[in-house]
Amino acid sequence: MSKILSIVSLILFFLLMIIYPLKNLKINNLSGEFKNKVYYKLKKNHILIGGLFLIFSLIHGILAIKSGSVDGVKSGKISWIFILLMSLLIIFKNINKEKWMKIHRLMAIIAMILIIIHIGGVII
Repeated sequence: MSKILSIVSLILFFLLMIIYPLKNLKINNLSGEFKNKVYYKLKKNHILIGGLFLIFSLIHGILAIKSGSVDGVKSGKISWIFILLMSLLIIFKNINKEKWMKIHRLMAIIAMILIIIHIGGVII
């Protein structure tokens, strides 16, 4: 069950991470219309997807620990807490949206690196 939740979490994380690159992808045909539809659906549901990611990844971590797995526990906790902190920083969005967005994107890159380290530590 933990492996299924890890795959679901990874898919949700991918959906969260692809929004900004998808916005900047230049396509001028029918696939461009599809890209725009996907982009706006993901953007509209970003907070929902983020919340689902936090829930599924937390349950994945709890089940992995309960099953006796020790690989990736530390990196998983660090990654999860960092992403939770990143999510909680939304309270500052209304203070300075432009600065907040830069910080959010930078933290997203750091989160991606942490997730890669976590997955790499488990696989290796």
